[in-house]
Amino acid sequence: MKTNRAFLAGAIASAVVVLGANAQINYINNVEALTSGTVVPLNSGPVVTAILSTPGTLDGYTYTSYSFLVNDGTGSLDVYGNLAGLGYTPTVGDSINISGTYSPYHQIPEMGTLTSITLNSSGNSVPGPALTTIPGAIANDTIPLSMAGHLLEIDNVSLYTDSAATIPVSGNFVTHASQALYMKDSGGNIMELYDWASSYSTDGAMGGTPIPTGPVDVVGFLSNSSTTFPPEMTPLSITQVPEPSTLVLTGLGLAGLLVSRRRIS
Repeated sequence: MKTNRAFLAGAIASAVVVLGANAQINYINNVEALTSGTVVPLNSGPVVTAILSTPGTLDGYTYTSYSFLVNDGTGSLDVYGNLAGLGYTPTVGDSINISGTYSPYHQIPEMGTLTSITLNSSGNSVPGPALTTIPGAIANDTIPLSMAGHLLEIDNVSLYTDSAATIPVSGNFVTHASQALYMKDSGGNIMELYDWASSYSTDGAMGGTPIPTGPVDVVGFLSNSSTTFPPEMTPLSITQVPEPSTLVLTGLGLAGLLVSRRRIS
């Protein structure tokens, strides 16, 4: 049951680098090893990779907090909280330092109760979502840190309204409510897709819009409120996959343009 609440490039060999006698850098994988409720700085300069939610009123919900993913090459986590008074508005590509409380939520690694955010630089390169599959995403009831808090992509799945994946979707996303749909791949594997509008404005924005039919690619993140059933995915985007005939026609069109261009040049 849902509650209503809302790169750095390259591998890093050590979780903690000591700078001088008293200062140290805390990387995400170091923070994720801490007990929930630990107050800690995340000062490795993680880069903002995705905005999950912004304050405002949308689809019948009033969102009061920001939620965004950051990645420093050792891991990825969600930063969640009201940023009023901190002087920062999250933008994808920003490198930042954060102070707050490490408090995982539904197995999402999370920094909350934020006390400071410092902008280091903007316009940094951002890693794309990691490609996975339904079997890979639901292999463990406890989400591994290699996937938890990361932006993920599952391609070429179809959406259904029932957990047995027998009734294809139709119409629009519901308004003023969260909604459970189900993804099924070509191998018959099924996974819940949870449109978590009550917590994330990105999902709230889907309310009343058409649900894509046919094969789709889904980008989102995993969560799980229990350790007795598989994780689910919350979507940030659902993109319809072009039909093969469309791809063929597009290819022929491009070929024609190339021929025309050669004739003109």
